Amino acid sequence: MTVDDKKWVVWLVRLQSLAQARVAYGRDKYDIERFEEIREISVAMMAELSQLPAQKWLIC
Repeated sequence: MTVDDKKWVVWLVRLQSLAQARVAYGRDKYDIERFEEIREISVAMMAELSQLPAQKWLIC
């Protein structure tokens, strides 16, 4: 993994963490749906970058 790849992983973990927090504490069902989608996109990006299965990257 290159230095640039490591930067992407850090950014994607942060993005996934923020989305997960909003899913956990959100009250509006539409906001929760949007943040679930953001979380899924970040997981897919991490899986693509690492060549590992998406389940490996799903934090929660």
